[in-house]
Amino acid sequence: MYARNAAAMWESRAPWSRVVPGMPPGLSVVEIPAQSATRVILRRPFADDAGQVAALMARAAARGRVVVEDSFGGLTLPAADGVTIDRMPVMVRAAGGVSAPAVGPGVRVVQAADTGTLAQAERVIVDGFPQRALQPYRPGRSLPPLVLAVPGWRTWLACCDGEPAAACCTYDDGAAVGVYWLATLPRHRSHGLGRAVMSAALTASPGRPAALVATTAGEPLYAALGFRTVSEAVWYRTPGPGR
Repeated sequence: MYARNAAAMWESRAPWSRVVPGMPPGLSVVEIPAQSATRVILRRPFADDAGQVAALMARAAARGRVVVEDSFGGLTLPAADGVTIDRMPVMVRAAGGVSAPAVGPGVRVVQAADTGTLAQAERVIVDGFPQRALQPYRPGRSLPPLVLAVPGWRTWLACCDGEPAAACCTYDDGAAVGVYWLATLPRHRSHGLGRAVMSAALTASPGRPAALVATTAGEPLYAALGFRTVSEAVWYRTPGPGR
């Protein structure tokens, strides 16, 4: 469920992203020119076909940064210079809304409906997640304005006393809602803002199950919201030439 949603999410942002044609069944490769990056997403286990994935990664790395996402955890790629490996839980949640959390009177959560609010949310995600490869922040490299019109895309922003504080994105592929890049800026952490954003996002799609890949910091919050771990994702990253 998560792998299918992640592939659809990256592909949905065309022409900002470009789907590479001619890939083997079960493998999505998406180029992201604004980030000088390529995303390789396994939609089925490729444990016995690691050579195919390694060759794709090597070719893409000649052009820029590469992330290979294996949500099933069985892929083993050969060691290579500069390649880092992250292992993170894949978590899913049954359909249904959540109770609104108790937050301070100055907290407001909105869905981004214009380019100004979208840019505020994007900056929170780039600096708060953080997305280190996209720092220093420049508008549109993570969330291009076209997502405002992409069916299924939603970007959420929490402000505290009028100041952008927390954000995340969700993508509804028709079967499930994927949750991406939940972030809270350091000075606003431990005040329930991440939970407020998540609650708004989940309540907006109560008829859909939800899926995400969790960071260590986010896992306790997701578990408290009813997510359960179903596998351990393995992500291979390479910084590309000259990085």
